Amino acid sequence: MEGFGLFLVDALLTVFGFFVAAPILLNAISAFGVQKKFAEAMIQEGVIEEKEVRQMQPKKQAAGVIVAAIVLAAAIFSASRVNYGLICLFFGFVMGLLKYRSILQFNSLTVKRFQNTYRDSYNAARLNKYVDKMF
Repeated sequence: MEGFGLFLVDALLTVFGFFVAAPILLNAISAFGVQKKFAEAMIQEGVIEEKEVRQMQPKKQAAGVIVAAIVLAAAIFSASRVNYGLICLFFGFVMGLLKYRSILQFNSLTVKRFQNTYRDSYNAARLNKYVDKMF
């Protein structure tokens, strides 16, 4: 029964690395790259004011880094306590990075995250016009 318990823990670490740790880390990286560039493009298109972006973007970046650091630290700590835990976590994490790498590209997810971040402060008509033109 002990071997089966270790198998379950290792399986949970793999799933956690795939479904949780990888997307959270990619989202934090995206806040400094894709989301920042998209916000700059929206300023140039007149969709949002620069003041709003300067106010929200640093908060979003800081929150992403803090959450990603906590999740990764907890995952690594938990995995280090179990036989083969780090290997299982690493495998799930790498597979998650390969699966969710589209987070780092301009796509409809970038637009949705922009809409959620600047919910009440952007010009929807101009954003829709930009989306229709670019996507």
